Amino acid sequence: MKRKYVKMMAAFMAVTMVSAMACSCSDPSSSDSTDSESGDTGKLVFVNWGGTNTDARIASAVEPFEELTGIEVTVVTPSDYAKLISMVENNTTEWDIMNCDLYWGAYAGEQGYLEAIDYDVVTTRIDEEAQLEYVMGAETYTSVIAWNTTKYDESTAPQSWEDFFDTEKYPGKRAVWQYPVTVLEAALLADGVPMDELYPLDLDRAFAKLDTIKDSIVWWTKGAEPSQMLATGEADIALAWSGRIATARDEGSPVDMNYNEGIIIAAGWVIPKNAPNKENAMKFLEFISEAEQQHGFSELIPYGSTNPEAVALMSDEMKVELGQSEEQLENEMYLDSSYWAEYLPEVEERFNAWLVS
Repeated sequence: MKRKYVKMMAAFMAVTMVSAMACSCSDPSSSDSTDSESGDTGKLVFVNWGGTNTDARIASAVEPFEELTGIEVTVVTPSDYAKLISMVENNTTEWDIMNCDLYWGAYAGEQGYLEAIDYDVVTTRIDEEAQLEYVMGAETYTSVIAWNTTKYDESTAPQSWEDFFDTEKYPGKRAVWQYPVTVLEAALLADGVPMDELYPLDLDRAFAKLDTIKDSIVWWTKGAEPSQMLATGEADIALAWSGRIATARDEGSPVDMNYNEGIIIAAGWVIPKNAPNKENAMKFLEFISEAEQQHGFSELIPYGSTNPEAVALMSDEMKVELGQSEEQLENEMYLDSSYWAEYLPEVEERFNAWLVS
């Protein structure tokens, strides 16, 4: 299915606006306390990654929220973990809500940098794996097996992480994220660990498996790089993010992917400690988590939804494209954000040491 993600269609905006106003939830602008009583200013600072992701957020949620509530939203890009931490530590918090990786939000919350989500205000229920104390799931993307279509087609490409790690059957370079998250999971799946027995990760086993392909890896650090590496022939196969591959494919790049054994990563919403407009942030979090807004976002950019009701609104074709059909989900897994919240620093340190060993 081809979509033009950068162009935000006026017709979609009209539909989104109407559906937002007609949604069955309570109006986020109505409350027993006024903004002045709560300390909020009638404004909101919303922090997102930028580019087409932010364009889609503005169209599907920010502008409808402003229209519905009268709250003025300032959009800041990009999301910046270090800056959020610095602001909180120096008691200079200027941001109200930020998009981040769910596992990072779980970690930052445990470290005291975030406000707990007020689930009396945020009443929308999403996937259990993505609804945590300090972070609530926004969208999903999946670490998938991708390939150069001049080298492989859907039937000949690797079908599992075991295939991905098989350098005899699939020789050549493979592009891999230079970060432990999902990479260690893929290694353990390749080594035969069942999905439901991955956590806690057996690090010795995972690094031993990574050793078997270390000489065949070209590393990437930015999400756009795997599709570029595949298109230029720098790599034949890749561990890549589904949304990036889908966008590159739909723009004509010679890349494709499958969701077999996909590792679902949820992005999330966090509210920094001492956010100046915390009450408005909670209202916005409730609004942006509802099915209409999540579905609207997925219509504009190829990322999945954490809200099952939003998935139910998708066409069958759209579900398959985003890896959210029932058949696909049976062979995918959610990243365990709670595990990474607890172990991220020490695993990252070991991963970095392994890289140079």
